[in-house]
Amino acid sequence: MKKFLMEYINIIGFVATGFVFGIAFFLILFNFYHAKEVSSTFVKGENYVNAYDESKPILERIKNNIAVFDPNNYRGNNSQTDLISIKAKIEMCVNSFENTKANKIFTKDEVSVLDVYNLLSYYQTNIVNDCVTVQLYSLRNYNGKLNSTSLEIVKPYIESNAELLSNDLDYVKRNLQNNSSFAFSSEYDKINVFNLARESYTRIETSYKNSIKLLFNVSEWFRKYVGGEIQ
Repeated sequence: MKKFLMEYINIIGFVATGFVFGIAFFLILFNFYHAKEVSSTFVKGENYVNAYDESKPILERIKNNIAVFDPNNYRGNNSQTDLISIKAKIEMCVNSFENTKANKIFTKDEVSVLDVYNLLSYYQTNIVNDCVTVQLYSLRNYNGKLNSTSLEIVKPYIESNAELLSNDLDYVKRNLQNNSSFAFSSEYDKINVFNLARESYTRIETSYKNSIKLLFNVSEWFRKYVGGEIQ
């Protein structure tokens, strides 16, 4: 009886071990298949100009716009402390655009599905969160010493554009999340996911450009306000 029980236990052990190895093999195969799918790439057009290269001249213009304010030489009647703060916000945004890892993906000739996932993450963290939300959107609640009628006009513009950029981001996130599981799917499903990834890339790129446009317009307001063109 004891021998029978030992053999029975051994059989159960072998079955359990086989089950574990089967699950492990399936997971390895699943991961291999998924890695192969997300590494598939699409080639950009021959005359394609990536968003980062296209944005460089605009970023230089933004730098020039805020360079008109020099605290050491400013002779205007406005609060220097507030102007320094606003200039710093714009500078931090420029830094976010210039240093985001998204630029490495924008400058690629071929983009994979995995690149699109990473691009979304970088864009959300560096541009939408660090720049648009933390720096620019905070101007909406500005109540400092600047007596600026024009800033009151700019505030709704910042708010509406920040919300549009946020909505774009949410759309792309849903787009990618809804298509994040396609292992062992049909060829049609894989093509559909691939096309949606391409669409998401284009949407992020457009949103990136709109973010820079928002930053540029804020810097234009700053330049004109410091120069006394508007109040």
